[in-house]
Amino acid sequence: MLVHFNTPMSVNHPTGFPGDLHNAKALAGCRLSFSTIQAGDRGPWQGGKPADANAGGSVGIVVDIKEEGSVITVDAGDSGSGALGSLGKSPTSQTCADSIDHRRTSNEWWVQDYMPLGVFVFLPACVFVKGQSGQGEFPIDQASILKTFSANRIFSTDGCRFTEYDRSPGTWLPISYGDIVPR
Repeated sequence: MLVHFNTPMSVNHPTGFPGDLHNAKALAGCRLSFSTIQAGDRGPWQGGKPADANAGGSVGIVVDIKEEGSVITVDAGDSGSGALGSLGKSPTSQTCADSIDHRRTSNEWWVQDYMPLGVFVFLPACVFVKGQSGQGEFPIDQASILKTFSANRIFSTDGCRFTEYDRSPGTWLPISYGDIVPR
């Protein structure tokens, strides 16, 4: 699953959480940095060192890509993308597979022309906040995330499979990748 996370790198954005993610949903034509997330992945606040996690953030937008040419570059690690571009590799079948198979922590795909599908969260979660009272990463609870993204589907992992939050009974239910990203 491709996820654009709210991270401390959001310091370069005019807003932090949640404005940066709401803004990213509307920037489909622009190039943004994404991580590939697998069902067994771990977030930065789920034990261990945050730098060893499979993502740089806890909350992000899940997207699908449908257009050839939407993936600009890929890398098994941090490719150093910024306003001027990315140092990743051109996407081929091999470089895309390598960016997932050989990632050590989080990887980086630079993508444009994506379609937002929902919100992804690693619990427990921290988000990067930028504001008048200072900036930094602060804990956020599940209820606040659900309220902030009340119109969106919410996804996560339970350590071995993808899950989706069902607001009706208030529980996390298993979901297949094909039911998240339909073809």
